[in-house]
Amino acid sequence: MKKTKNIFVSTTFAKDDSKISDILLMCKKANISNIELGSNHVYEKNFIKIVNQYDFSFLVHNYFPIPKKSFVVNIASSNEHIRNLSIKHIKKAILFCKEINSKLYTFHPGFVGDPLKASKSKKNYDFIWKQNGVRKSYKLAFNYMLNSLKTIVNFARKNHVRVALETEGSSKKKDNFGLMQKPEEYRKLFEYFTQKNLGINLNVGHLNLASKAFKFSKVKFVDDIEDYIVAIELSHNNGIEDEHLPIKKKAWYWPILERNKFVNIPKILEYRNCNIDKIKKSIEMLKKH
Repeated sequence: MKKTKNIFVSTTFAKDDSKISDILLMCKKANISNIELGSNHVYEKNFIKIVNQYDFSFLVHNYFPIPKKSFVVNIASSNEHIRNLSIKHIKKAILFCKEINSKLYTFHPGFVGDPLKASKSKKNYDFIWKQNGVRKSYKLAFNYMLNSLKTIVNFARKNHVRVALETEGSSKKKDNFGLMQKPEEYRKLFEYFTQKNLGINLNVGHLNLASKAFKFSKVKFVDDIEDYIVAIELSHNNGIEDEHLPIKKKAWYWPILERNKFVNIPKILEYRNCNIDKIKKSIEMLKKH
Protein backbone atom coordinates (compact mmCIF):
# COMPACT_ATOMS: atom_id res chain seq x y z
CA MET A 1 0.00 0.00 0.00
CA LYS A 2 1.41 3.38 -0.99
CA LYS A 3 2.13 5.84 1.76
CA THR A 4 -0.88 8.18 2.00
CA LYS A 5 0.16 11.52 3.37
CA ASN A 6 -2.83 12.57 5.49
CA ILE A 7 -4.45 9.26 6.46
CA PHE A 8 -3.30 7.93 9.84
CA VAL A 9 -4.14 4.75 11.74
CA SER A 10 -4.47 4.84 15.52
CA THR A 11 -2.88 1.89 17.28
CA THR A 12 -6.07 1.61 19.38
CA PHE A 13 -7.29 -0.92 16.79
CA ALA A 14 -5.24 -3.51 18.68
CA LYS A 15 -6.44 -5.39 21.75
CA ASP A 16 -6.29 -3.58 25.08
CA ASP A 17 -3.03 -4.03 26.98
CA SER A 18 -1.11 -4.92 23.83
CA LYS A 19 2.54 -3.93 23.38
CA ILE A 20 3.19 -1.01 21.05
CA SER A 21 6.36 -2.80 19.91
CA ASP A 22 4.18 -5.64 18.58
CA ILE A 23 1.63 -3.33 16.98
CA LEU A 24 4.21 -1.23 15.11
CA LEU A 25 5.73 -4.42 13.68
CA MET A 26 2.25 -5.50 12.58
CA CYS A 27 1.72 -2.13 10.88
CA LYS A 28 5.05 -2.38 9.10
CA LYS A 29 4.15 -5.81 7.71
CA ALA A 30 0.83 -4.34 6.50
CA ASN A 31 2.63 -1.38 4.83
CA ILE A 32 0.85 1.11 7.11
CA SER A 33 3.32 3.87 7.92
CA ASN A 34 1.21 6.82 9.15
CA ILE A 35 0.58 6.05 12.80
CA GLU A 36 -1.15 7.67 15.73
CA LEU A 37 0.27 6.22 18.95
CA GLY A 38 -2.82 5.44 21.00
CA SER A 39 -3.82 4.98 24.62
CA ASN A 40 -4.75 1.33 25.19
CA HIS A 41 -1.30 -0.26 25.47
CA VAL A 42 0.94 -1.42 28.30
CA TYR A 43 4.02 0.30 29.64
CA GLU A 44 7.30 -0.73 28.01
CA LYS A 45 10.82 0.42 28.70
CA ASN A 46 12.25 3.04 26.33
CA PHE A 47 9.35 3.99 24.06
CA ILE A 48 11.64 6.35 22.14
CA LYS A 49 13.93 3.49 21.11
CA ILE A 50 10.93 1.33 20.11
CA VAL A 51 9.33 4.07 18.00
CA ASN A 52 12.54 5.28 16.38
CA GLN A 53 13.14 1.85 14.82
CA TYR A 54 10.51 2.74 12.24
CA ASP A 55 10.58 5.23 9.41
CA PHE A 56 6.95 6.18 10.06
CA SER A 57 5.10 9.47 10.34
CA PHE A 58 3.82 9.68 13.91
CA LEU A 59 1.10 11.52 15.79
CA VAL A 60 0.74 11.06 19.56
CA HIS A 61 -2.53 10.85 21.50
CA ASN A 62 -3.40 11.62 25.13
CA TYR A 63 -2.17 8.68 27.27
CA PHE A 64 0.91 7.85 25.20
CA PRO A 65 3.68 7.31 26.19
CA ILE A 66 1.98 4.92 28.62
CA PRO A 67 3.07 5.71 32.20
CA LYS A 68 4.52 3.00 34.41
CA LYS A 69 1.77 3.49 37.01
CA SER A 70 -1.66 3.75 35.40
CA PHE A 71 -4.13 6.57 36.06
CA VAL A 72 -6.84 8.48 34.15
CA VAL A 73 -5.61 11.79 32.71
CA ASN A 74 -7.93 14.60 33.85
CA ILE A 75 -6.65 18.15 33.46
CA ALA A 76 -9.97 19.46 34.89
CA SER A 77 -9.89 17.39 38.09
CA SER A 78 -10.74 19.07 41.41
CA ASN A 79 -8.18 16.71 42.92
CA GLU A 80 -4.96 18.73 42.76
CA HIS A 81 -2.79 15.60 42.74
CA ILE A 82 -4.63 14.12 39.73
CA ARG A 83 -4.60 17.47 37.93
CA ASN A 84 -0.87 17.99 38.47
CA LEU A 85 -0.13 14.37 37.53
CA SER A 86 -2.12 14.87 34.31
CA ILE A 87 -0.25 18.05 33.37
CA LYS A 88 3.08 16.36 34.15
CA HIS A 89 2.12 13.43 31.89
CA ILE A 90 1.15 15.77 29.05
CA LYS A 91 4.42 17.69 29.35
CA LYS A 92 6.32 14.39 29.09
CA ALA A 93 4.24 13.51 26.02
CA ILE A 94 5.08 16.87 24.41
CA LEU A 95 8.80 16.25 24.98
CA PHE A 96 8.33 12.75 23.54
CA CYS A 97 6.74 14.30 20.43
CA LYS A 98 9.72 16.61 20.10
CA GLU A 99 12.12 13.65 20.38
CA ILE A 100 10.39 11.53 17.72
CA ASN A 101 9.47 14.48 15.46
CA SER A 102 5.72 13.97 15.84
CA LYS A 103 3.66 16.52 13.92
CA LEU A 104 0.93 16.74 16.56
CA TYR A 105 -0.03 15.82 20.12
CA THR A 106 -3.76 15.57 20.89
CA PHE A 107 -5.32 15.27 24.34
CA HIS A 108 -8.66 15.29 26.16
CA PRO A 109 -10.20 18.32 27.89
CA GLY A 110 -10.87 16.44 31.11
CA PHE A 111 -14.05 15.47 32.92
CA VAL A 112 -16.47 16.99 35.41
CA GLY A 113 -16.14 13.87 37.59
CA ASP A 114 -12.95 11.81 37.92
CA PRO A 115 -13.50 8.45 36.17
CA LEU A 116 -12.65 5.25 38.01
CA LYS A 117 -11.14 3.55 34.94
CA ALA A 118 -11.52 3.01 31.20
CA SER A 119 -14.32 0.73 30.03
CA LYS A 120 -13.35 -2.71 28.71
CA SER A 121 -16.73 -3.22 27.05
CA LYS A 122 -16.63 -3.88 23.30
CA LYS A 123 -19.98 -2.08 22.94
CA ASN A 124 -18.95 1.21 24.52
CA TYR A 125 -15.52 2.78 25.10
CA ASP A 126 -16.66 5.52 27.49
CA PHE A 127 -15.05 5.65 30.93
CA ILE A 128 -16.59 4.12 34.06
CA TRP A 129 -17.73 6.39 36.91
CA LYS A 130 -19.05 5.80 40.39
CA GLN A 131 -22.81 5.52 40.69
CA ASN A 132 -24.44 8.90 41.30
CA GLY A 133 -21.43 10.31 39.63
CA VAL A 134 -20.63 13.98 39.25
CA ARG A 135 -18.54 15.06 42.21
CA LYS A 136 -17.88 18.69 41.40
CA SER A 137 -19.47 21.58 39.60
CA TYR A 138 -19.18 22.12 35.87
CA LYS A 139 -18.03 25.73 36.28
CA LEU A 140 -15.17 24.74 38.57
CA ALA A 141 -14.09 21.96 36.22
CA PHE A 142 -14.12 24.31 33.23
CA ASN A 143 -11.92 26.82 35.06
CA TYR A 144 -9.47 24.10 36.11
CA MET A 145 -9.32 22.98 32.48
CA LEU A 146 -8.59 26.53 31.28
CA ASN A 147 -5.78 26.97 33.81
CA SER A 148 -4.28 23.61 32.85
CA LEU A 149 -4.52 24.48 29.16
CA LYS A 150 -2.63 27.73 29.66
CA THR A 151 0.25 25.79 31.25
CA ILE A 152 0.19 23.11 28.52
CA VAL A 153 -0.04 25.56 25.61
CA ASN A 154 2.86 27.65 26.92
CA PHE A 155 4.99 24.53 27.40
CA ALA A 156 4.16 23.24 23.92
CA ARG A 157 4.94 26.59 22.30
CA LYS A 158 8.35 26.75 23.99
CA ASN A 159 9.13 23.25 22.70
CA HIS A 160 7.74 23.89 19.20
CA VAL A 161 5.16 21.09 19.36
CA ARG A 162 1.66 21.53 17.92
CA VAL A 163 -1.09 20.56 20.38
CA ALA A 164 -4.81 20.03 19.90
CA LEU A 165 -7.76 19.51 22.22
CA GLU A 166 -10.12 16.68 21.27
CA THR A 167 -13.87 17.29 21.04
CA GLU A 168 -15.83 15.24 23.56
CA GLY A 169 -19.24 13.60 23.58
CA SER A 170 -21.26 10.98 25.37
CA SER A 171 -24.89 9.96 25.22
CA LYS A 172 -25.41 8.08 28.46
CA LYS A 173 -22.70 9.80 30.54
CA LYS A 174 -23.01 13.35 29.22
CA ASP A 175 -23.01 14.91 32.71
CA ASN A 176 -19.83 13.09 33.73
CA PHE A 177 -18.04 14.00 30.51
CA GLY A 178 -19.37 17.53 30.84
CA LEU A 179 -16.58 19.47 29.16
CA MET A 180 -16.22 20.49 25.50
CA GLN A 181 -19.32 18.80 24.15
CA LYS A 182 -21.41 21.90 23.23
CA PRO A 183 -20.89 24.76 20.74
CA GLU A 184 -21.00 27.48 23.40
CA GLU A 185 -18.03 25.91 25.21
CA TYR A 186 -15.85 26.41 22.14
CA ARG A 187 -16.89 30.04 21.80
CA LYS A 188 -15.72 30.55 25.38
CA LEU A 189 -12.50 28.57 24.81
CA PHE A 190 -11.62 30.68 21.77
CA GLU A 191 -11.67 33.80 23.94
CA TYR A 192 -8.50 32.47 25.59
CA PHE A 193 -6.63 30.69 22.80
CA THR A 194 -5.85 31.45 19.16
CA GLN A 195 -5.63 28.90 16.32
CA LYS A 196 -1.87 29.37 16.41
CA ASN A 197 -1.55 28.22 20.03
CA LEU A 198 -4.23 25.55 20.35
CA GLY A 199 -5.85 23.41 17.66
CA ILE A 200 -8.95 21.23 17.78
CA ASN A 201 -8.99 17.51 17.04
CA LEU A 202 -12.52 16.89 15.72
CA ASN A 203 -13.69 13.47 16.91
CA VAL A 204 -16.67 12.67 14.65
CA GLY A 205 -17.78 9.77 16.87
CA HIS A 206 -17.95 12.04 19.90
CA LEU A 207 -19.67 14.75 17.85
CA ASN A 208 -22.41 12.31 16.84
CA LEU A 209 -23.05 11.46 20.50
CA ALA A 210 -22.90 15.05 21.77
CA SER A 211 -25.17 16.46 19.04
CA LYS A 212 -27.89 13.95 19.95
CA ALA A 213 -27.45 14.42 23.71
CA PHE A 214 -27.57 18.23 23.55
CA LYS A 215 -29.67 18.60 20.38
CA PHE A 216 -27.49 20.76 18.13
CA SER A 217 -26.51 20.66 14.46
CA LYS A 218 -23.31 18.75 13.70
CA VAL A 219 -22.71 20.75 10.51
CA LYS A 220 -23.23 24.12 12.24
CA PHE A 221 -20.87 23.00 15.02
CA VAL A 222 -18.13 22.23 12.50
CA ASP A 223 -18.82 25.56 10.76
CA ASP A 224 -18.22 27.36 14.06
CA ILE A 225 -14.91 25.67 14.92
CA GLU A 226 -13.45 24.79 11.50
CA ASP A 227 -10.71 27.44 11.61
CA TYR A 228 -9.26 25.66 14.67
CA ILE A 229 -9.53 22.09 13.37
CA VAL A 230 -6.07 20.58 12.74
CA ALA A 231 -7.00 16.86 12.76
CA ILE A 232 -10.08 14.67 12.44
CA GLU A 233 -10.51 11.47 14.46
CA LEU A 234 -12.70 8.99 12.61
CA SER A 235 -14.93 6.16 13.78
CA HIS A 236 -18.57 5.19 13.37
CA ASN A 237 -21.24 4.73 16.06
CA ASN A 238 -25.00 4.38 16.45
CA GLY A 239 -25.45 7.71 18.25
CA ILE A 240 -25.91 5.93 21.59
CA GLU A 241 -22.65 4.10 22.33
CA ASP A 242 -19.07 5.17 21.61
CA GLU A 243 -18.47 2.03 19.54
CA HIS A 244 -15.35 3.03 17.55
CA LEU A 245 -16.46 1.05 14.50
CA PRO A 246 -15.00 1.42 10.99
CA ILE A 247 -16.34 4.29 8.88
CA LYS A 248 -19.19 3.54 6.46
CA LYS A 249 -20.12 4.66 2.97
CA LYS A 250 -22.77 7.41 2.70
CA ALA A 251 -22.54 8.22 6.42
CA TRP A 252 -23.32 11.72 7.73
CA TYR A 253 -19.65 12.75 8.10
CA TRP A 254 -18.54 12.50 4.43
CA PRO A 255 -19.63 16.03 3.41
CA ILE A 256 -17.55 17.34 6.34
CA LEU A 257 -14.50 15.26 5.40
CA GLU A 258 -14.72 16.48 1.81
CA ARG A 259 -14.47 20.18 2.69
CA ASN A 260 -11.55 21.86 0.93
CA LYS A 261 -10.42 23.32 4.24
CA PHE A 262 -9.68 19.82 5.58
CA VAL A 263 -7.84 18.38 2.56
CA ASN A 264 -4.37 18.65 4.07
CA ILE A 265 -5.04 17.82 7.73
CA PRO A 266 -4.62 14.33 9.26
CA LYS A 267 -7.64 12.02 9.18
CA ILE A 268 -7.10 9.41 11.90
CA LEU A 269 -8.85 6.04 11.89
CA GLU A 270 -9.47 5.45 15.59
CA TYR A 271 -11.00 1.98 15.75
CA ARG A 272 -11.15 -0.55 18.57
CA ASN A 273 -10.75 -4.34 18.31
CA CYS A 274 -10.45 -4.12 14.54
CA ASN A 275 -8.42 -6.22 12.11
CA ILE A 276 -5.93 -4.90 9.55
CA ASP A 277 -8.06 -5.84 6.54
CA LYS A 278 -10.92 -3.59 7.69
CA ILE A 279 -8.45 -0.77 8.30
CA LYS A 280 -7.07 -1.12 4.77
CA LYS A 281 -10.61 -0.95 3.36
CA SER A 282 -11.19 2.28 5.27
CA ILE A 283 -7.93 3.73 3.95
CA GLU A 284 -9.02 2.96 0.38
CA MET A 285 -12.42 4.51 1.06
CA LEU A 286 -10.78 7.71 2.29
CA LYS A 287 -8.38 7.81 -0.69
CA LYS A 288 -11.32 7.68 -3.10
CA HIS A 289 -12.87 10.70 -1.44
